Amino acid sequence: MKKFSLLLACLVLVLSAAPVWAIPPFNDAFKKAYVKPGSPLEAKVMEVKCNVCHMGKEKKDKNEYGKAVSKFLKKADFTGEAKKYDNVKGDDAQKALAEGLKSAEAEKSSSGKTFGELLKAGELPAK
Repeated sequence: MKKFSLLLACLVLVLSAAPVWAIPPFNDAFKKAYVKPGSPLEAKVMEVKCNVCHMGKEKKDKNEYGKAVSKFLKKADFTGEAKKYDNVKGDDAQKALAEGLKSAEAEKSSSGKTFGELLKAGELPAK
């Protein structure tokens, strides 16, 4: 009975663990810019979660879209003690996030299309 209880407790912990997301400001800005409620892209983003920009098991592992975004947006500007934007929801930070994502749109994916073309077609920017 103890083994069953332990197994059940472990199962509950595993199933209740929250998925890992990108840092909230980047994730929120991406959704605000590209994900419309009820759109096909919304379902795809909800399925892949942080893998819109990341791949592998560590946050530092970025896919091609994540690498493009990281050319224009730096995590350190939005998090940590040395952050550039004290109020991430403030106008300056929101403008910087929107501009960074817009700049990444012009970068080409391995498919030959720009990330902006993929997003406008309702596709994930990277696989």
